[in-house]
Amino acid sequence: MKKFVFFGFVLMVFIALVAAGPAWSKEPIKIGGIFSLTGYLSWLGEYKKKAAELKVEMINQAGGVNGQQLVLISYDDNSSPEQASKVAQRLISKDQVVAMAGTASVPLSGAVASMANRYKIPTIINSGYAVDTSKDPYLFNTSHKTDFAVITAYKVFQKKGIKKLALLMPIGPLGEIGGTAARKYAADYGITIVGEEKFDVKAADVTAQLAKIRNMNPQAIFAFVTGEPAALIGRNMDQLSFKVPLLVSHGNANPGFLKLVSNVRTQMLVPSGKVMKPEALPDSDPIKKVIVEFNKKHMTKYKEPANYFSAELADAIGLIAEGLRISGSTDPVKLRDAIESIKNFVGMQGIYTFTPKDHHGTRPDDMILLTVKAGKWEVPK
Repeated sequence: MKKFVFFGFVLMVFIALVAAGPAWSKEPIKIGGIFSLTGYLSWLGEYKKKAAELKVEMINQAGGVNGQQLVLISYDDNSSPEQASKVAQRLISKDQVVAMAGTASVPLSGAVASMANRYKIPTIINSGYAVDTSKDPYLFNTSHKTDFAVITAYKVFQKKGIKKLALLMPIGPLGEIGGTAARKYAADYGITIVGEEKFDVKAADVTAQLAKIRNMNPQAIFAFVTGEPAALIGRNMDQLSFKVPLLVSHGNANPGFLKLVSNVRTQMLVPSGKVMKPEALPDSDPIKKVIVEFNKKHMTKYKEPANYFSAELADAIGLIAEGLRISGSTDPVKLRDAIESIKNFVGMQGIYTFTPKDHHGTRPDDMILLTVKAGKWEVPK
């Protein structure tokens, strides 16, 4: 009789343990990552991949999502729209991911957007691509709108009495986006666009364009470019003894750009997410706590601080996870609707509130303006 009692007790314990199960008793949830690890955008693709992997790790260590582990399946888009489209289709068709995140430029985002919308897979991109929900119902974006970057700079210009702005824009869609945003808000902040010059981003020199701009007598120049083209303009301005600041794209808020302009005397102005200067934030700002926590783990894992691109991907993964929690489902339509319903989600790029017509979710106040001094980011005084 005692043997039967003991056996019964052991059986009950076994059943209880099976019921509790291991930490990941359910199938993992697969998320796709599309990163530029080779090609001309590889310098920022690595930042994004690292951040995505770290955020997935943090979510899993905290218990996962609804009892399920997240798994990131990522591919290199080679900085090519064609390849971005191919890997997006592979993630959807072969790997059967429930959502995707990534991209590093407007053309890449456009290529991935077409796949996301065609197959109805919720996708959170990270670039200057403007999401039109009537055309891109399954697309979201954690990169701040170009409009927000311009507004952030214009607020500072207004305080400093800068009223005359010249544009030096790259030929193509990027220049059109920057120029349109610059003109759209100029009058609101008492700014006059005194003229515009254009240049090829592959050019080795822009002194001819700058010579024409000098005759316009601007108090600042705006060039919506990232990386080497932005540094080139700064160097050429320095060579021509320009004494006005240069406003560039918010895509330059990263350590690599600091190195590019380390010997440039031109004052560089870079709109940025708050991640690049958390110590400048008041303790009352809820974003500060999120940034500090992630940055601490980023330093431990990668021996370098998180940056603007890190924040974009960390938030993208976090928002997908939040959507999965809300929906309780991996059904793409339910997941899209759940992400669309997110309100007051505190991320690194801002406090997100989505609606059926707003798939960006952040606001101009989620950005700050930075300048470079002695190889470090500073808030201009």
